[in-house]
Amino acid sequence: MENNTIYEDYESFKHENYELISTLVKNNSKIISRFSPVLMVVDYLSIEQKKRKLTEDEKIFFSTGFDYIYDNFHLINTLFEFTFKKDMKEMEKLAKTINLLLYVNEFIDEAKSNELTDDDIKPLLEFKGKLIETIDKHKNIEDEYFVYVNELVDNLFASHNVEIHTIDEIFYEIAVEYDIYDDDELNIYNDILNSQINKTRKQEN
Repeated sequence: MENNTIYEDYESFKHENYELISTLVKNNSKIISRFSPVLMVVDYLSIEQKKRKLTEDEKIFFSTGFDYIYDNFHLINTLFEFTFKKDMKEMEKLAKTINLLLYVNEFIDEAKSNELTDDDIKPLLEFKGKLIETIDKHKNIEDEYFVYVNELVDNLFASHNVEIHTIDEIFYEIAVEYDIYDDDELNIYNDILNSQINKTRKQEN
């Protein structure tokens, strides 16, 4: 087993977010669909590290995936508790806009990691503000803005000679490589929930 608390942190994360994950699953939420490949790989490696020593690449996969899951679930939980007052049905109505916000956040982080400045990504930062304002009003962004974001991101990264791949795209390829990809997202989350239930029961006994 890897001598690293990051794996314990992941187990703690699942325990602390059990209620939110369970609620999202029970409501067949579209908000979590983009997390599926990432969760598959991170959960798989969490189990594997108990059996064998992970490679350096696998350690990076795990830490990158866990950071991604943690940050995104933190935002979703904040929206769930404070913007939507724990009304999942109301939040789910804005699933496409919330997902767009999560993607925009990812593009901003990727831009900064490639040393693009705030001036370079100003249109993206301004659009993020527009998304937050729209969500705060419990409204969905107009469909034409999805095309706008695609063009904005493509032009931004192309002009700086940066090739970008989203985390979910990368982890989909990793999941396929491990032969653990499951098209049924509910199976993925139910497996995670059941593993957490079983662990909690063992601790109680």
